[in-house]
Amino acid sequence: MGLVFIYGVVAVLLALFTSVHLLPRFVIEGLLQSAFGYFFLLVGLPCGIYVIGWRASDLFVWTRAPGTLSVDEHGLRDGATRVAWRHVHTLVEQHQEDRVVLHHRDGAYRLRLGLWSDADDLRQTVLDHVVPRLMEDVDRQVAAGESVRFGPLTLSDAGLTHKGKLIRWDDIESIRLQDELDEGAATRELIIVAQGKSRKIDEAKVPNAPVLLAYLSDRLSG
Repeated sequence: MGLVFIYGVVAVLLALFTSVHLLPRFVIEGLLQSAFGYFFLLVGLPCGIYVIGWRASDLFVWTRAPGTLSVDEHGLRDGATRVAWRHVHTLVEQHQEDRVVLHHRDGAYRLRLGLWSDADDLRQTVLDHVVPRLMEDVDRQVAAGESVRFGPLTLSDAGLTHKGKLIRWDDIESIRLQDELDEGAATRELIIVAQGKSRKIDEAKVPNAPVLLAYLSDRLSG
């Protein structure tokens, strides 16, 4: 898509200022006479570069990726890279990039779900192994009277703190994840409804968001 944008802009500019025609003349004339023709000339080139830089990275990663990714009860193996579940301390879901970032004691592993078959099953398998382990740590810290940070949210036995304001457990009416599409960018929002007021937080900005959601679901259902 990025190459199409760039090719189209170059073709129009060459037709206007030189005798080189990369597209048929009627196509160029039709584009310039259309309502969005000059808008295309204005934004086509930067949009093409942006799309290539944003999405084409997946292609480069795919060419270097090993043929298989193995997942078992102990961890995952991607070629020479091995990540043990017990060493993972932070999980970040980046919905827009379709990947899960696993921060472990030796660094960070970016699992690009789109590179593998059964991406939804792969994501769920990773969560099933990582979330319960991290939940045990959260339960232990909260029971000890400690606070646990989840990015812009702080969890404690009293409730959730967001932007310096405590939301008590009894005030929380619901919590859910919701997919959003804003100006062509897909995101997933964590929505907390308390006392009739909704708070939307980008899931990618909440480390261990699945852990937080699992804890809140258990706490509120109990």
